[in-house]
Amino acid sequence: MLSSTKLPLILKIYFGFFAVLIVVSSVILYKLTPAFAYAQIDSVKFFLSALVQSEATVIAIVITLSLVVIQLTASTYSTRVIDIFKESPVIWIIVGTYITAIAYGMTLLKFIDVIAASSISNFEVSVWISYLLSIFAYGALIPYILGALDIMKSSTVLNRFAERITTENILSGISEYEKIVGNNATSLNYSYLYSDILKPVIEVDADPIQPIIDIIHSSMMKYDYGTVRYGLKVLENYMVDILENNEFSKDEGVITKHILTHLERVGKLAASREDEDSVEEVLTVIFMVGKIAVEHEIENVTGEAVNSIKNIGKSAIKREMKDVELIITDLISEIGRISARKKLDFATSVTVNSLGIIGRDASKHAQQGLEETVWMAGSIQEIGKLAIKYGLGQSVFYAVNSLGDMGKYTARNDLPKTTIRIINYLKDLGLASLKEDLSENTNNAVNYLA
Repeated sequence: MLSSTKLPLILKIYFGFFAVLIVVSSVILYKLTPAFAYAQIDSVKFFLSALVQSEATVIAIVITLSLVVIQLTASTYSTRVIDIFKESPVIWIIVGTYITAIAYGMTLLKFIDVIAASSISNFEVSVWISYLLSIFAYGALIPYILGALDIMKSSTVLNRFAERITTENILSGISEYEKIVGNNATSLNYSYLYSDILKPVIEVDADPIQPIIDIIHSSMMKYDYGTVRYGLKVLENYMVDILENNEFSKDEGVITKHILTHLERVGKLAASREDEDSVEEVLTVIFMVGKIAVEHEIENVTGEAVNSIKNIGKSAIKREMKDVELIITDLISEIGRISARKKLDFATSVTVNSLGIIGRDASKHAQQGLEETVWMAGSIQEIGKLAIKYGLGQSVFYAVNSLGDMGKYTARNDLPKTTIRIINYLKDLGLASLKEDLSENTNNAVNYLA
């Protein structure tokens, strides 16, 4: 019970072979069957009756089991699995074959006396055709059963849904409102600054990404990390292919943002359930997308990826998932370092700003946020110095502001040791700015220190 709308080659060979066999056998039997080999009409009636009954019984069992398989698979993964079965050519070929065989057998039974009276050869050929049709129908159960077993595997279901992920299908499932937001993502500041506010409105029924997300969600609830990992890999591979396309278009920017929005929701759900393994899997995929975007200097996608990691981090901080906070810091910092070395000012600004935001959130949790906040502040200082080295003024500005705001939060929350560490990072960044004659950033650093 395969789901692709195109019939697999092996099944084409199978059905073609048996169709040819039926025609050739009928011709040979008509020409070569001796008169003494002809069956008695009463025996033929009994044989055809038994054949029709057995075929009807088999197809009834097949349909019943198919419905059971559909129900089990849909309850395990997603109700959208039903669409896979509906679009499967194999099940309709099976049903059509049995209906044809049964209808032919019943018609032959009705007119068997007339056929026998007209010509013994026509009589015998007609019986053989019914017999060969039944063999064809029974033989077709083999690929059907193999397909039914295969469709119950999560990887098969995900692959079938992945076949629907095309640029045209995704864009048709995205609302006009989301297209406006995504298209403006080519304006870098708009993309990042408003991505938290302008959440997309998704046409769920037409969205080819949603079935995969549903399977990831349900697998996450059952701690089926293999399926979660496989589903995330499907989406990662698709986004990587888009990013590595030499001509990255506005539409592809909309699509990437759309998928990142889905992944962000998955990550937040995992964080709300304190499922660190699933959170890490989602973060790894988003990080890979962000890293490849940086390497291809696609800054708006880099900003969206970092923003998604940041938002997942904020959810993880609320649940006091310290290991996840450190991982998020490392991932954003790595993207920030690569961005600075490639002299991508906006992408670097996004990383230091995001680290500052989750650093402030971590500091709100008092003692639980000490180590994480210091780690984030150190990362901001490191990226800020790289930004100074490569002359990225906007990035230095955000680095100074992020450290200054974090220092305010830690001071207000009565965390003197953390505040002192941040002050040292801020002073170091201010001195480095002074050496490179970045007076505005130096003044900002001084104001925060004061």
